[in-house]
Amino acid sequence: MTTGKKSPDGGKRRLPHRREVKAAAPPLKLDPFQEEAIAALLAGHNVLVAAPTGTGKTLIAEKLLAQILAKGRGAVYTSPIKALSNQKFRDFGQLFGRERVGLITGDLSINENAGLLVMTTEIFRNWCFANPEALEDTTHVIFDEMHYLDDPDRGTAWEESIIFAPPHIKILGLSATVPNVKEIATWMAEVRGEPVRVIEEHCRAVPLEIAWISPGGEVLDESGAREEIEERMEVRRWRQRRWDGGMLAAGREFE
Repeated sequence: MTTGKKSPDGGKRRLPHRREVKAAAPPLKLDPFQEEAIAALLAGHNVLVAAPTGTGKTLIAEKLLAQILAKGRGAVYTSPIKALSNQKFRDFGQLFGRERVGLITGDLSINENAGLLVMTTEIFRNWCFANPEALEDTTHVIFDEMHYLDDPDRGTAWEESIIFAPPHIKILGLSATVPNVKEIATWMAEVRGEPVRVIEEHCRAVPLEIAWISPGGEVLDESGAREEIEERMEVRRWRQRRWDGGMLAAGREFE
């Protein structure tokens, strides 16, 4: 006969706690314009993508970069401002691993031997002139916010980057606001000596709604904004009448 301590629950056997298993998220389904752009890039074409904000242009770049890095090759991602470069550096570091992503701006140089380098367009332009050997393993350059090509003060950096990028480098241009994308593609084909595929998407995935913000921080629709403006204009007119009346009374007093 054996004896032993009884369990607190009266000897009943407890089942092990089971963790709730969440269903795996369904695979991301690409839109037709994204599939077309990725296929053209992987086939070795230069590509310009014009699509509204929020439609998923960056996803095209991410799919391309994943393929490039998987093959042990290099790519450059350019943006027009340092703040955006810093953001992309963080995003791509989380996506591909920090050791595979570098950042080069006028202020910072981090992991500059990485396979994927994020930099401002001016830095890339300077590399094309002064440091082209550093781009020997670079297969693609991605120009984010391609519409800066039309900027009167900074557009030359984009022009010179496209013209003087080493011949082996393919170009992916992304923009939401290029009305003459086909004209730009024709020019690029002339200066690069090879065709450029244009892929356009006109459907806005994220609806664009216009609203007004009052000086007090209230979000207004059009009718509310007009009422706010009229009220403030009436106050200004009332103050002006009081001012004019005061000045007139002061003038009579002076006489």
